[in-house]
Amino acid sequence: MNGFSKAVFPVTFISVTIFLLLFCGIPGFRDGAHFYAPLFQYLYDEIAAGRLPLWNPYENLGQPLAANPTTAIFYPVTLFTLGISVLFQFDSLTAYTGYVAGHFLLALFLCYRLARCWGCSREASTFAALCYAFSGNVLFQWNNVPFLVGAAWLPEAVRQADRMILRNKIRYAVGFGVVLALMILGGDPQAAYNAILCAVIQWAIECRKWKLRQWRNLYYFSFLFPMFHFRLLLLFLLSGVIVFFIAAVQILPAWELGTFSDRTLATHQQTIYSFSVPPWRLAEFLLPGVGGWQFPENARWFSALPFDNEIWVPSFYMGFLPVLLTIFSFCGCLNNVDTNINHVLLNCRIFVAFIVFLIFAFGSLGNWFIIYPILTYLPSYDMFRYPAKLLVVATLMLAISAGAGFDRLKYEESFRRRIKIALWIYYIPAIFVLIIILFQVNIFPAVPNCPLFGTFNTATARSGLLFTSISVLFFTFLIRRVIHWKSAPYFLLFFVALDLLTANTWMFATVPNRERNIATFFDNNTAEKTIPVRIYRFPVWYPAEFETTSSKQRLAEAICWDKVSLFPKYTLPQRINVIDVRGTLMPKDYNAVAGKLLSEWKYGVPGIFETHLARLGVQYVVAPGHINLDAEQIDLSNNKSLWKIRNPLERSYVLFEPNRLVIDVSQKESGTVIIPEQYWQGWRAFLEDGKEVPIRRVEEVFRGVDLPAGKHRLTMIYDPPLFKFGAILSLSGFIVILFVFVFGTVVQGRSLSHCRLRRTLASCP
Repeated sequence: MNGFSKAVFPVTFISVTIFLLLFCGIPGFRDGAHFYAPLFQYLYDEIAAGRLPLWNPYENLGQPLAANPTTAIFYPVTLFTLGISVLFQFDSLTAYTGYVAGHFLLALFLCYRLARCWGCSREASTFAALCYAFSGNVLFQWNNVPFLVGAAWLPEAVRQADRMILRNKIRYAVGFGVVLALMILGGDPQAAYNAILCAVIQWAIECRKWKLRQWRNLYYFSFLFPMFHFRLLLLFLLSGVIVFFIAAVQILPAWELGTFSDRTLATHQQTIYSFSVPPWRLAEFLLPGVGGWQFPENARWFSALPFDNEIWVPSFYMGFLPVLLTIFSFCGCLNNVDTNINHVLLNCRIFVAFIVFLIFAFGSLGNWFIIYPILTYLPSYDMFRYPAKLLVVATLMLAISAGAGFDRLKYEESFRRRIKIALWIYYIPAIFVLIIILFQVNIFPAVPNCPLFGTFNTATARSGLLFTSISVLFFTFLIRRVIHWKSAPYFLLFFVALDLLTANTWMFATVPNRERNIATFFDNNTAEKTIPVRIYRFPVWYPAEFETTSSKQRLAEAICWDKVSLFPKYTLPQRINVIDVRGTLMPKDYNAVAGKLLSEWKYGVPGIFETHLARLGVQYVVAPGHINLDAEQIDLSNNKSLWKIRNPLERSYVLFEPNRLVIDVSQKESGTVIIPEQYWQGWRAFLEDGKEVPIRRVEEVFRGVDLPAGKHRLTMIYDPPLFKFGAILSLSGFIVILFVFVFGTVVQGRSLSHCRLRRTLASCP
C-alpha cells in the first residue's frame, strides 16, 4: 500500500487538472464575469500596446487603475500570464481562464503541503486539500478572482508562520513576508491581514520547542510568555519590512487612493457589514444544498428568510465527514496523553486550528456577533467590507483539522467506532426531509422573485432537498460500510471527492465565450471616432422578463445583456468612457459629484440632470426605454434606449491614451483652461516648448491649467511619484531577497558537501 500512498496526491492533482480542462471556462457569474474578465482583456491590450496601465481614463472621468489592488497588475503571476499571452498571441479570455484555474490548483497543492507540514499522512493531506479546494467558500471564488488568489496563498502563509514560530529561523520570516506580499500584489490585502491575525493566534497558543512536553500547562500562560519572546518579535517585524519592500509598488499607490477614496466617508461604514452571514447559514457546512440553489434558476428558499446572504457564497458545504472528523479530532487532542513530541505538536496545532476556525467562523457573522465589530478597531481593517470573506480562513482550518482526524480514523479503532455512531445523526434530518418530500408537503414560504433569476421554482427547490436527503443517506451508508476495511482511506477519499463534486460543482458557473456585440451604434458612427465616446449608463437593470420568467440559460443571457447594454468594464476593451462606475474604490470628490447626479435623476428638477451631464462631457445616456429625459431619444432593441445630450462640453484631443493626453487649446484671453478629465495627483502638463505648467483642481473634479492667450498644444502625462518610489523599493527588495536566497542555497550546498566529505574521510581506514 506504500506505493498507493505516494501516488494518491499526484493522481488526485492530475484528475482535478483534467476536470478543469474539460469543464472550466470563463466565469459566468458576478464579478468574475462582468468585472475581471473585461478588465483582464483591457490589461492584455495595454501590455500588447507597450503601455503600463497606470491610469484608467474610461471610467469616472479617469481614475487610478494600477493603484487599485484588485487590478493586480504588479502581481508576478499576472505579469507572467499577460506577457506569455501577448508573446504567443493567446486569446486574452483563454489566458484569463488559465489564470483562474492555475490558482485553484495552487490552492489544492499548498493546502496539501500545509497538511503534510503539520504531520498528516499523504492520504490525510490529500483529503484536507480536496475538502479545502472544493469547499463552497473556495470553489465559488472562481467568480471573484482576487479572493481566489488570497485563498490559494493562505495555506502557504500559515505554513511559513508556523515554521517561523516553532523554529525561529530568519528564512521562514522571509518566506512569510514574501507570501504576504504576493497576497497583497494579487489583489487581496485582507487575506494578508487575516494571515497575520492567524500567525498572532498561533504565536499566542502554539507550544515552544522547550515546552512541548508540558503543553497542557502552557495554555494557561500562553498569552503572557510570547510577548517576552524578543527574537520572535523581531522575526515578525522582519516579515513586515519584507512585505513593505516587495509590495511597496502596490502599497504606496493603494494607500494614496484609499486615503482620498470613498472608503473614508461615513457612508462606507454602512457597507462594512454587508454580506454578513446569518447564523442559520452555518448549517450549510453540514448539509449540501440545504438552502436551495440560487442559479441558474431561482430555487433558493433561504431567500425568504430575513437578512439571507446568498450572493457572496451560495453554499458553505465542504462535506459532512470533515466536520465530524474536526469535532472528534479536537476532542481527542484535549484528552490525548501521548508524550511523543510529534503527536503533542500535532495536537497543539489542532487546538490552534480549532480556535482560529471558531474566531473566523463567528467573525463571518458580522454584526450578528461581537468578533467582527472588534476587528474593525484594528488599524485600517474597517477599510474592508463583507464579513463572509472570513470563512475562507475558517474553511482552511477545518480542512486541516479534518486531515488530522482522517489519520486517526485509519489507526484508532475507538475513533472509528465514534465516527460510525455519529453518522447516525445524519439519518434523522435526511429521513425527515425525505418523508416531507415524498408526501409532497409544501414547506417553502413565499419566496420573492429575483430580478435576475426570475420566479421561485418550487419543483427545483423540492428536488434539491430530495438530493440532500438521498446524498446524505447514500454516503453515510457507504462510509459506515467501508470504515473498517484496510483500504478504507482510499474509498473515503473517493467518496468525499464524489460528494463534493455532486454537491458543489453547480457553483462552478462558466459560460461559453460569445462574440462581443456592443457599441455597434458608436462603431458605425465614424464622426465619433476622433474622440472617445462618453456615456452615462444608468445603474444596474435587467429586462422586465428576467424577473417574471425562468431559464436554465439565464447566466449566459445575463452576460449577453450586460454586453449589449454597455455595463461598466465591458466598455473598457471598446474604449468607451462611462460616468458613475461603482464597485471598488472611487475618489471621494468624484463620489460627491456622482451622488449628486443620481439624486438629481431621482428627485431633481427636470432638465438639471441633463445639464450636469453635458457639463461632464457626456454625449449619450444608456437607460431603460421607459425613462424620460430632456434629450434626443434613439430607440434600440432589448428594452433599452439611447438619449443624445445636447451641447456637451467640447474636447479637442489630438492624442488620447491612458497615460498621456495631447490637447489643442485656443483662447482669446489668458485664463484657466478646463480639461474635462478628473484631477488627481501625479498628472503633469507641458506646453509645446517643453515648459511645465501647474495643474490645479477646478469645479470640484476637473483639471485646470492657467494659459496665456493664443493657440497652444498641451501635453499631459501621468507620472505618479509614489508609483516610482514604490517601484524602486520593490525592485530593491526583490534583488535583496533573490541574493539572500541564492547565497543561502550556495552556503547550504557547501555545508552539505563538507559534511559528506568529512563522513567519507572518517570512514576511510
